[in-house]
Amino acid sequence: MKKQKICIIGSGLTGLTTALVLSKLNIEIDLIAKFKSNEEFLDNRTTAISPSNYDFLLKFLDKKDSRLFWPSTKIDLYHEESGQYHHFMNFERNGKNLMYIVQNSKLIKIILKKIKNQKKVKIINTEVKKIDEKKSTVFLKNKTINYDSIFLCVGKRSQLTKELIGKRIINDDLNDIAFASINKHNLNITNSKQYFLKEGPLAILPINKKEFSLVWSVNKNYKLDITQNLIREKLKRILGLNNKISISKIDFFPISFNFNINFFKKNVLVLGEGSYNIHPVAGQGFNLILRDIQKLNQKIVEHLSLGMQLRDSRIFYQFMISRKPENFLFGLSVNFIHKFFRNNKIVNPIKKVILKDINKLKFLKKLNLRIADTGIFK
Repeated sequence: MKKQKICIIGSGLTGLTTALVLSKLNIEIDLIAKFKSNEEFLDNRTTAISPSNYDFLLKFLDKKDSRLFWPSTKIDLYHEESGQYHHFMNFERNGKNLMYIVQNSKLIKIILKKIKNQKKVKIINTEVKKIDEKKSTVFLKNKTINYDSIFLCVGKRSQLTKELIGKRIINDDLNDIAFASINKHNLNITNSKQYFLKEGPLAILPINKKEFSLVWSVNKNYKLDITQNLIREKLKRILGLNNKISISKIDFFPISFNFNINFFKKNVLVLGEGSYNIHPVAGQGFNLILRDIQKLNQKIVEHLSLGMQLRDSRIFYQFMISRKPENFLFGLSVNFIHKFFRNNKIVNPIKKVILKDINKLKFLKKLNLRIADTGIFK
């Protein structure tokens, strides 16, 4: 039987990780995207990866690549009240790692390097002009190519995504914008911290002994001019220190909760932010995507082992019904958490009562750790 051929469109973490994982299967892969130069790879955003997803991802990387991931054995949560920062909850598991933090740009580079060494993957550095889902055809600048399956990993803003699945979405414009920077320091910050400030949640995510990533989601109503000086002063108040902190260039990106009702059509499947995106407050976005990729890999392996064709099969429908409920519930839950911690005169007194003794609820903390690691239904 002729070897089946798939196409993966996208040069971000979703597209590259999908290509790397599926490259171990007995199929041909075209990875099509307009790849960035080394200068454009610079990105101050970081990704938090759960232990189970870390173990899965490391199967496809080299052992030495593990040094790029910084482990956190503890997570501390704080909320702001009357200008004070109150510690209301912490997560620990007998010294075991709860998450791994990695810079997006570094992870993209090592995955792309691994892909370039895979004989089954052909990299086509160009822009996709159009997709014909009925014929499973991809249109490039000077040619068209037919595939058995097409995986679209280009994000929610892509015209390709919009044309394929339209506007049948569940949407909540949170009116927030996230700011990210890498901060050099001489402090003792080795574990992750989350502060629920009046302006919005701020996460401190260490990436090594001397640097941490800051992600601050701010409601647009505050109309803050986010500068290095403002972040420096905020960090000094939060951490209670006068130490010098060096702050990188600040990146920013809008935040919203979007969930597409349907994320496949015929032989084309949308993966990653094109199918859904959630608030970064719980650090679960890429973890959900990694679980999607694991499930997709499992479904394809099952089909290939039975000698079945991917083209015109029910594989995408089976994938969707297996992953859609969890992704939707995660999105709603994270959205609720974000809104609960927003500064609100009506909710604040209730919030104070709830948070007072929540750290004593060991069963709740244990359940949260399990769900964050392996998902809701595992």
